[in-house]
Amino acid sequence: MSKGFDRSNCDSRFPQAAYDCICVLTRVESPTSVVGMIRSRRLLIGLLVPFFAVLQNPQLLAQRCGVERWAIKTGTDAGGSQVDLQHPKNTKIADLIALPAPQPPPTTRVTPTETTVFVVYATLTDYKFEGGSRGDSDYHLVLQDEQGNTMIAEIPSPSCVGNNSPFATQMAGARAAFDAKLAAGSSFQTADVPVRVTGVGMFDFPHGQHGAAPNQIELHPILEIVFNPTTGADFTLASSSDVLRVPQGGASSITITTTGVSPVALSISGLPTGVSSHITPLGSGSSTIALTVGSGVLAGSYPFSVTGNAASQSHSQVVDLEVTAASSDASSSKVWEYQVINATSEQDVIDKANQLGAQGWEMVSVVKLSSAWRAFFKRVKSDF
Repeated sequence: MSKGFDRSNCDSRFPQAAYDCICVLTRVESPTSVVGMIRSRRLLIGLLVPFFAVLQNPQLLAQRCGVERWAIKTGTDAGGSQVDLQHPKNTKIADLIALPAPQPPPTTRVTPTETTVFVVYATLTDYKFEGGSRGDSDYHLVLQDEQGNTMIAEIPSPSCVGNNSPFATQMAGARAAFDAKLAAGSSFQTADVPVRVTGVGMFDFPHGQHGAAPNQIELHPILEIVFNPTTGADFTLASSSDVLRVPQGGASSITITTTGVSPVALSISGLPTGVSSHITPLGSGSSTIALTVGSGVLAGSYPFSVTGNAASQSHSQVVDLEVTAASSDASSSKVWEYQVINATSEQDVIDKANQLGAQGWEMVSVVKLSSAWRAFFKRVKSDF
């Protein structure tokens, strides 16, 4: 037989796509070259095993990435750098699905939801790999709370994320952590496993997604996923206001409220030179933080952090101190005194506020406790 391709050696069990490959590898020099034929078939088998593994695994084929709000989903949009990665916020699915949703979602980020990193404890009920002609190569996770509320969280494929994304490294880590625990296929699989998911808030378009929240909010992308986390004791921390305006030479305060484990030790960082702070515990998880601004502090915006620590947990809240120019009167020489009152009802708060107002007291903040109210007042010292 002359040199060429001996198609009689081609295995008809393989599909036509691999036919030429098989025949090339079984080319023989002569009918008696049995040793060469055996070697060729061994090489053929070694190449066909990974070849057919690719055909059977859709994730190894050419990936299809997303389109709708894709830059926002992966952090490659202009607003990606505005996401506060340093201060993840503990929250619940019930709180997230109650947030107002934009109609329709815009082409830019929706603040503050889409610039916030949220941490959710939930049950991962089911999951899948979004492949096929309409998929975007994400891992689609359905999260559920104890009340049956559900929402979606997704992990994009690292190959679909641009290098300019500030989330790229964390997303790749989350994808690897998921792969180490579960194997996502093209159809939904049941997990029913507790997880702690950290991700960026994102409002998606409604298109019948399995497990979608009523307001279409998702954690997209997921930055970290922990299976079977140790929940332990934890707490939440919230400020009565994200902005505190104080004139040069003046003072003002905000209320910090914590819920969950107690006591929570509060600390302040990031205040500019010339601004002093004083923390006053009010009980029942509430404290006031009074800031006094020196007359020499320049007018401007000064973000600072209020951090709480308890039970090996730490949470922070960023507050913007806005120093305004001092008025032309003698307010810069004012020295304040403070008073805290307890009330039995909202009307009681109003009545006492009116009584103290007649004495020159100004109500700074009020906090509703489990069975009572507490209000914080200040006024200028008259004998200073």
